[in-house]
Amino acid sequence: MSPLQIHNTLSNKKELFTPINGKTVKIYACGPTVYDLSHLGHARSAITWDMVVRYLRFSGYDVIFTRNITDIDDKIINRAKELGIRPEQVAREYTFGYWRDMKALNIGLPDFEPRATEYLSQMIAFIDQLIKAGHAYASEGDVYFDVSSFKEYGKLKKQRLEDMLVGARDLAVSQQDLQERKKSPLDFALWKGAAAGETGWQTPWGFGRPGWHLECSTMIADVLGDTIDIHGGGEDLVFPHNENEIAQSEALHKKPLARYWMHNGMVNIDAEKMSKSLGNFKTIQDLLQTYSPDTIRLFILQTHYRSPLEFTAESLQAVKNGLQRLIRAANGVSQDDAEKLASQMQVAESAFTKEELRKVGAAFAEAMDNDFNTAEAVAVLYGLADQINTTAEIEKRLSHIYALQLYAGVLGLTLEDTSQNLDSATSQEIMSLVLQIRQEARAKKDYATSDLIRNKLGALGINVMDTAGNGAAWERS
Repeated sequence: MSPLQIHNTLSNKKELFTPINGKTVKIYACGPTVYDLSHLGHARSAITWDMVVRYLRFSGYDVIFTRNITDIDDKIINRAKELGIRPEQVAREYTFGYWRDMKALNIGLPDFEPRATEYLSQMIAFIDQLIKAGHAYASEGDVYFDVSSFKEYGKLKKQRLEDMLVGARDLAVSQQDLQERKKSPLDFALWKGAAAGETGWQTPWGFGRPGWHLECSTMIADVLGDTIDIHGGGEDLVFPHNENEIAQSEALHKKPLARYWMHNGMVNIDAEKMSKSLGNFKTIQDLLQTYSPDTIRLFILQTHYRSPLEFTAESLQAVKNGLQRLIRAANGVSQDDAEKLASQMQVAESAFTKEELRKVGAAFAEAMDNDFNTAEAVAVLYGLADQINTTAEIEKRLSHIYALQLYAGVLGLTLEDTSQNLDSATSQEIMSLVLQIRQEARAKKDYATSDLIRNKLGALGINVMDTAGNGAAWERS
């Protein structure tokens, strides 16, 4: 088994993965700002970190996974004003929606899921320590991090502080009010003052609310410790969000915030990043109306997590069609054989140790150990499906099916056969057709057929009620 290599954004190269504490791995991933429905971009990020956690656990690591929820933010406040409700109501509604979408996509629960509003006292204490250490300053009700006090600022973005200042000065011209409050255009807000009547909390520096970057540093320190193994997020968070996390955390603790920084690529529509601000996003709920959770997961996993993901309806449909190969292979046994697979799993596991399947396992591990290359791992699954379809001997088929289900599960794929599942609208149409056939039989005085249909439906828990005018209605008993 090859050692796991992870591409570290900080060094911009693959590195041998060595946890800080033996087999324990602490991971933090930036979660959603809950002001709207989750879209395919959120799905890609969540599925990526779910895949990483699943594979590390499969590989024998004890993973402690934390994913935050930003439930106070200007976007949430603005959305609340649009809807005429309180910000906490907006946050609550879309937090529940996010949880619903994650469950639908078979994404495992994080071990910890801190919310920003639960960490206000810790954030205030964090700011106070930064001020006392000379890394932050209060100004007219705001508190800013003094970027010049952290000499390594820009190391994640790979840009020198002097070079970043050039562009920041141009931006500051259009932010005259902030320019007068800040020592440097690059200084970022740890706390933002708010007017009376707005959403906020009282602090030693005045009434206001926390800066976005602050919450992650505070949560990581409180839940996981000063230094974690892996910090994950979308590549759009590298700067300024993750850069600012590094600055405030490492300035205070004098330790690396994370040993490995991992970033997933963006989802593009017509070569343009999918985002709410551009109005070109596809919500998870919309996609689930047409595509199964497995289809969405496979669509995302067929591309390496660091590469851009190009979305088109045609590409998603192609994945949907290709998924059927895996589903048919994973479920391609008779009922008797399926029961044998369930009741004699040890037989399948024993066959799984044979040389041909050891090679399959090695190929899967080689792909995943190469910076979680799920594109190659999915190819291994398709190879297994082909072997299942060309193997006549039942024991070999069962062992290959066992392997396919095992490795698909590591990627979070259920391979559940839903081809015969009917949605509510289709079920209603079928019931209308059955009742129409029954009513036509009654009209012809074919009571044997009429009674047969009624009795069969009754056995299924469906009551048929004849109505005036030779009509009929039905209900579940």
